[in-house]
Parts: sequence; structure tokens; C-alpha cells
Amino acid sequence: MNETRLVAKQLQQKSEDSRLIKEARRALIDYLGCVLQARKEPKVQEFGRLWQQEGGKVNSLLGLHTTPERAALINGFAAHYLDFDDVQANFRGHPSAVIYSALLAIAPPSSQVRQVLQAFIAGVELAGKLGLALNPDHTVQGWHSTATIGTIAATGALCNLANASVDQTTRALSFATSQASGMSFQNGTDAKPLQAGLAARNAVTAFILSQSRGSFTANEDSLQFWGATLGFNETSFSLLGNDWYQPGQINKPGLWFKVHPFCSAALSGYEAAKMLWNKGVRWSDCVQVVVHYPPNGDRALNQQWPQTGQESKFSIEFIIWQVLKFGDVKDADFTARFVDSQFKIDVAKIVRKHDLATTSVTKRPTLVETVTRRGIVKQLVVMPLGSPNRPLSSEKLQEKLLMVLPKEKVAALVDLIVKKEAVLQEIYWLIQ
Repeated sequence: MNETRLVAKQLQQKSEDSRLIKEARRALIDYLGCVLQARKEPKVQEFGRLWQQEGGKVNSLLGLHTTPERAALINGFAAHYLDFDDVQANFRGHPSAVIYSALLAIAPPSSQVRQVLQAFIAGVELAGKLGLALNPDHTVQGWHSTATIGTIAATGALCNLANASVDQTTRALSFATSQASGMSFQNGTDAKPLQAGLAARNAVTAFILSQSRGSFTANEDSLQFWGATLGFNETSFSLLGNDWYQPGQINKPGLWFKVHPFCSAALSGYEAAKMLWNKGVRWSDCVQVVVHYPPNGDRALNQQWPQTGQESKFSIEFIIWQVLKFGDVKDADFTARFVDSQFKIDVAKIVRKHDLATTSVTKRPTLVETVTRRGIVKQLVVMPLGSPNRPLSSEKLQEKLLMVLPKEKVAALVDLIVKKEAVLQEIYWLIQ
């Protein structure tokens, strides 16, 4: 049996593991916080207006009626717009922005929240296993995993939600591989969240085609051909259909969650800079700052001289400069039209080196070395706050929601997500 059909068979399973469901709940809470934070942004509102459709029956999370494909597109763009959303290490992408965006565009409002959580777990499982087979080469080559692997993972999640047959799921995955595309050179532009939206939309398209009575055909060994084209690791790829949910990609290596809207590759550097500030290091004392990474450890941080707030989300230079100058980052600056003019002068003091040892995907070692007038002060961070080994508390995770919803609504929303019999419509009433 080919790998695609093996994966399709595995996607028939719905996990009942309480540990995996707990993490899927945390991801949904975080996802809703990201979307609700973003929906007040002018670009997100304009994007929604472009794709709403009068008379459409599906309600996007922006409150716009449209088609399922367009709802997924809008949801995905909004969820990833601020780059505030979660990350999975093997996937090297943002699972919730694509998978939940597609699921909520297709799932009827009467669907139980638990069914959506189980489908999300299946999607993350597929994303992580595909990531194991393709990364790190896939991302080093410049592919945006959220858009490539994410399209296929979200399609698998939709098939799991709908209890699609093995034949239907096999075709859906094949349709997904034909649409899986996105490049990381778009970091720092609106095209990056667009790629997340397109991935969610393309997953919905693949799913709808597979469910059609017309029985549209597609190559039934698509994952093999798709992976070979991109250069997969043959050993890891041969395990795609094995050991699902044992222990579960959503738990191991697990999800990363953020407390600030910038790229997760900067989390260790950010925390190291905060620790240096607490030790008394100030930007005014710095002659030079050297940021040390493993090879390709800063691959996603491709903006060394950002000009806009959006670009600065992918600049360790801007993040460290803010912390050592002001004591912390200013979230509003990541959406500013232009970066601080003083930073453009000061950035020349910051250099990067790639001389740390490569380590596991659960760790992101970053050493920040400050050369000051009083001497050299260094700080190494390997597992920052928000990583699976140092998870955010439930209270910290809910802060995104508390920024946009009253406390009592947040409490009610969290209760619904935990409640076994809750349905999606109850969530929609609260957030809209």
C-alpha cells in the first residue's frame, strides 16, 4: 500500500487522549486570541471586505458572510497577520492559522467543539510527520512550511472532521499537493499571512473536490511524488503512516506559544536581552552586540535592516535594540509604518554569528554577547518561555483574549472550549 493511502487510513482515527485534547484546547484559545486581536487591524478589515460575498451562508471569524473557501482565506489571513500565532517545531510552521481556519470554515455551527479539536490533532500529526520528512532542508531552501505542508495538513484535518472514506481522503490529499506552495522571502510583508490564508482556502478546495459526486480523479500516490520532488528524507517519509498519536506531534515536540507578535525564532534572543537588561546592561553602554546562533538558527529572521514595523517582526536586531534601550519590546511598533529612525543608526552595532552547535528542534539556543564600556556580558537562552518545555500558563495564554474581550466573556469562552458537549455556535455568539 502506498504512503498516501496509509496516511488516509490513519486519518480515520480520532484521538481520545486527554493530553492531546488539552493541548488542542490551548491552541484554540490562542488561535481565537490571535484572530480577535487582528480583526481590528485596517489591513485585515480591508482583506475581509474584498472577499465577503453577499448572500453567502458561511460566517468568517470577522463576522462576514461568504463561501467556505473565502471564509478559510479570511480566517487564515487574520490568524497569521500579526505573527502572534503558535508554531510546531517539526512542521516549522504555524499549525493553527491554517488548520483551525479551514476547520471553522467547513464545520457546521452545530458541530461539537470536541470534534474540531480531534480534527486539529489529526492535522498537527500530519504536519509534524511531513515536517520530519522534509525539514530542515525544506525551510532552508526557502519554502514557507505554513503554506506548503500546512495545505496538506489542513486537508487531512478536514477529512478527519467529516469522517471521509479512505478513497475520499486519498484524493483530497492529492488535490492538496497540487496547491501546496509558499515562500519565506515574503516574511515581513502582507503576502506572508496571505500564504496562510491561501493554504486554508486550498485545503477547503481539495476537500470539496474529494467529496463531489463527480468523483474527480487524482494521483493516488501523491505524497510520494510530492515529497520526492521537494527532496524528502526517505527514512522519515517511510514512517508517515506509522505510530500516529504515539505520543502525538501536538505534544512531542509540541507547540510554541507567544506573548509578543514577532517570529518565534527570536524568542530566545528576546529573553536573553531581557535577562541582560535585568543585569544592568543598557544600550547606551554597548559598543557592540553579537548574537550567536547555530547554523540556520536565524533562517526565519531575514530582516537585519528592517524599514517597517512588519519587517521588524523578523529582525532580532530590532527586538534586542528595543529591549536594551527601553527594557522591553513595544508591541505597537511591530505594526508601525516605519521603524524608529534612531534604530537605523544604532543597528550597525549588532552583528550575527553562526557558531553554536546544532541541537534538537525542542531547543533554540541563542547567545547574546554585549560588549560594553565595562566589559563583556553574555547571556545564553536555550528553551525560552512559550516553548514546550517552558509552556505558558493558562492565565498567560488567555491574555490575548483579555485584550479584546471582557473578563467574563473570556471565562465563558474558555469554559465552552473545555466543555465536552459545547458546539461551535456557542463560541460564535460570544466572539461576535
